[in-house]
Amino acid sequence: MTEKPDITALVTARMCHYLASPIGAVGNGVELVELAGKTLGQEGELVKASVNAAAAKLKLFRIAYGQFHFEEILHAAEISAMQTAWNITGRIQVDFALQEIPKTDMEMYLLILQSIQVAMPQGAKVVVKITEGRRTVHTVGAKVTYDETVWSAQTSKEIAPNIQPNNVQFAILQALNVPLHLHHSATEMTVSF
Repeated sequence: MTEKPDITALVTARMCHYLASPIGAVGNGVELVELAGKTLGQEGELVKASVNAAAAKLKLFRIAYGQFHFEEILHAAEISAMQTAWNITGRIQVDFALQEIPKTDMEMYLLILQSIQVAMPQGAKVVVKITEGRRTVHTVGAKVTYDETVWSAQTSKEIAPNIQPNNVQFAILQALNVPLHLHHSATEMTVSF
């Protein structure tokens, strides 16, 4: 029997593929200007920062929403690249205290991190680690804004109602059917699986 394709993952992979080329071309153009010894100026620096952030997000989206083989492993250099890509893109600064993990774990981590971004919009410091076989994402920041509706759906079988596009990571986490354990206070949040 043939397994049903994951349409969301296939669309994501295709979109990332199509977007990577023009973003890479703009990045190469900026690099050529710099290699020619010319100054970029404020506008050029803005373009450079935007291209770097867009390329980083594509890297993250490929794993969080894309398609890959379940037996694939990320090694220390790839994990470091994921950390750099994540830290370029937002106010949540992450430290992946990991050496080698399956891509399926990184997918979970990235979806959890995107969920934490919603809960901690003012920013936070995050440590991702494995302790006694549990994969843990521990976050400390200025304030946790805990949306009971979307987070409680992660620990139950109920589908969170009316998921909006900016919260799609919650629906995907739930669809992966990996039990999550959540703890939060006014300034800290821990998610483990």
